[in-house]
Amino acid sequence: MFIGDFCKLTSTTPKTIRFYEEQGLLPPARRQGSYRVYDDTYVETVRQIKLAQAHGFTLSELKEIFRGKDIRRGLPPLVILNAVKEKRQFIASEISRLNEIDKGLAVLQKKMKMSPCMLDSSLKDKV
Repeated sequence: MFIGDFCKLTSTTPKTIRFYEEQGLLPPARRQGSYRVYDDTYVETVRQIKLAQAHGFTLSELKEIFRGKDIRRGLPPLVILNAVKEKRQFIASEISRLNEIDKGLAVLQKKMKMSPCMLDSSLKDKV
């Protein structure tokens, strides 16, 4: 299929598709004269890229994940699954770190409310 039909199926634009190709997220399309020709594999690949973006992956991350991998027949499932596993581990770590920061802020807030510097009782109700 030509790029116009391909874009309709993937809810993208020709500019996006060309950008994905330039970034190595899509393999170069076959050519029919000066026209790019895509098959159904590429439709699924673009859907996977968009889904990964919707769930927190940046295009730079995806580019790095697939660097050196054979993506001519789509994104390798094991590569995707490993990337998702690593991303989830990172997020779990960040959640833990942010929870510790939040606990520390709660302690600081409590100390500040009890501080002699908080002489004006109207301030205590606002924080």
